[in-house]
Amino acid sequence: MLMVARHDLQVRSDTRDRAAPVPEPAGAERPVADRASGLPLLLRQALPGLVVLFAVLRAARPVSDPDTFWHLAAGDHLRETWSFSGTDPFSTMSTQPWRLHEWLPELVMSLTQQTFGLAGVSWLLPVGVAAIALCLWLVLRREAPLLVTTLVLVVALVAMSGSLSLRPHLVSFACATVTTGAWLAMRRDGRPRWWLVPLTWAWACSHGMWFVGVAVGVVAVVGLVLDGAARGRSAMRLALIPLASLVAAALTPVGPQLLAAPFAVREYAQFVAEWRSPALTDVPFVAFLVCAAVTLLVWSRERRTTPWTEILLMGLAVGFALLYVRTIAVGAAVVAPLAALTVARVARLPREPVARREVALTLGLAAAALAVAGLLAPSRGAQPGFGPDDLDRQIAALPAGTVLCNDYGIGGWLIWRHPNVRPAIDGRTEVYAVSYVDAYLTFQDAAPGWQSYLGRTGCRWALLPTDLPVSDALVRQSRWTVTARDSSYLLLRAPAAAG
Repeated sequence: MLMVARHDLQVRSDTRDRAAPVPEPAGAERPVADRASGLPLLLRQALPGLVVLFAVLRAARPVSDPDTFWHLAAGDHLRETWSFSGTDPFSTMSTQPWRLHEWLPELVMSLTQQTFGLAGVSWLLPVGVAAIALCLWLVLRREAPLLVTTLVLVVALVAMSGSLSLRPHLVSFACATVTTGAWLAMRRDGRPRWWLVPLTWAWACSHGMWFVGVAVGVVAVVGLVLDGAARGRSAMRLALIPLASLVAAALTPVGPQLLAAPFAVREYAQFVAEWRSPALTDVPFVAFLVCAAVTLLVWSRERRTTPWTEILLMGLAVGFALLYVRTIAVGAAVVAPLAALTVARVARLPREPVARREVALTLGLAAAALAVAGLLAPSRGAQPGFGPDDLDRQIAALPAGTVLCNDYGIGGWLIWRHPNVRPAIDGRTEVYAVSYVDAYLTFQDAAPGWQSYLGRTGCRWALLPTDLPVSDALVRQSRWTVTARDSSYLLLRAPAAAG
């Protein structure tokens, strides 16, 4: 009877008919599966964990994302004031309201820094990568055998690699994966996953891409209706999930204003590199295209009619990946489960049940990688991997409230490291007027009219990279004085500055 059931599971081509994997006793052998794949079961079961281990260890490095620092400062500010919106406390040049719509991970980062220092903060990146990789493994294994799961897991992580930095957006990649997997599960059994609603609330407290979960839900519901898999009351119940998720997002401490936050970013996309359109020179984008292209190729050659649910989710994933470099990872999170279930059909490998041994190996290797990353953190992560640390003493000696004309990249570092100064610009681009950001770009390039930026900011001090055109222009044309330097930065003072 067991062999018949296994055979029945192997030949079903429609994923909607496949039962979810169930645990089996640790160490149980499956000789049919072994012969079909050519690899021992133990090795196949270890493969996903080895991928997770490698990804986590690669993330064990110093804090080098410039935006990490202002997120740390935001968490500190929240713990002091418990104010989620209001006037910006860090820069005198910001003109837009500052809303902490990523306050939950910022709070975690701040508490970690207070307890374990910057080394502890650096360990949060391996933790985030582990969470994303484990979410991918969990969702992919519902759709595919171990070898297919491992292959798609590797490609998906490469597609996400350009955005795996220590910022709250890691939450979005994990949540997008889980949400897509939940809707594919609902397609199979029709049972609403109401837990997606509180998940969206937590997501909305963590990162601005929370709307991805709502979009996945809307697209999935439309697809289910078109496929005839959800009708009448069943369709209405499922449609309530994205609707309730939208309401949940409006009930965060930031309030209903959070709903408009994603639209505010669009006008600043022209200024930020990660908001540019992807190109074929971007390795993560190529990895995404490979994943999507293989899936579409299989669909085009299959005799089965591709369900609308899969088609619409694929369209959503491609749309995200084509939009910005930053959203390639979101597209990968959505397309990965589709690729897994599609490749699983043509691979014709038996889908092994998720055994306790596989779970133990995957979680155990992830935990081992995190332990190693934790041991390396004090030596690798105790100092920032970004910023002019050699000029700390000179910057700290500047009078409190000093307005500093700075490079965009180190603005967050200044906010966190040197609260005595007020950077003229930082990575929180949306708190500055678009015209002001444009004026800053003119300034950094020393383009015609760049001097007007000095009058607009009132800067008497500047901290700029040595190779920035305006650094040379300040010294040669405006007679600013170099008061300190390191290998990459200059601390400059205006001619009439006192003290």
